[in-house]
Amino acid sequence: MNVAASWSGGKDSCLACYKAMLEGHNVLFLVNFISEGYGRVSFHGTPASLINEQADALGIRLVQRPTGQGGYEEQFKRVVKELVCEGVEGMIFGDIHIQEHRDWVERVCDEVGVIPMEPLWGMRAEDVYKKFIDYGFEALIVSVRPRII
Repeated sequence: MNVAASWSGGKDSCLACYKAMLEGHNVLFLVNFISEGYGRVSFHGTPASLINEQADALGIRLVQRPTGQGGYEEQFKRVVKELVCEGVEGMIFGDIHIQEHRDWVERVCDEVGVIPMEPLWGMRAEDVYKKFIDYGFEALIVSVRPRII
């Protein structure tokens, strides 16, 4: 199936994308949203330029949009609808345990007519780390929250 991957630049989205590829899916696009005015992925703080480098290294087209007015959900739906016109039938997500987000993913994907795919769902965080390393991936810490360390 032709799919797109929700891409944060982190290990979970990377592993989810890779697992979908191993299952025979054709990943046509990486989808990424950057905080407007901040130039980074909202959740991880990954710089937009690094996301571009990751997409280039993978050889997968990047669809990167700023989040701003109009709300994230509407922007997300707009992008996915555009990708459906490009042949995308499913969306890959790297969620492992947050049911509220999974419910959102399923609802939004249903509304835009794509199949939601959660290949990591239900895995323990420790198992995700182990699989990531077992597959030969290497991680580089690009941002930290000092008050949490």
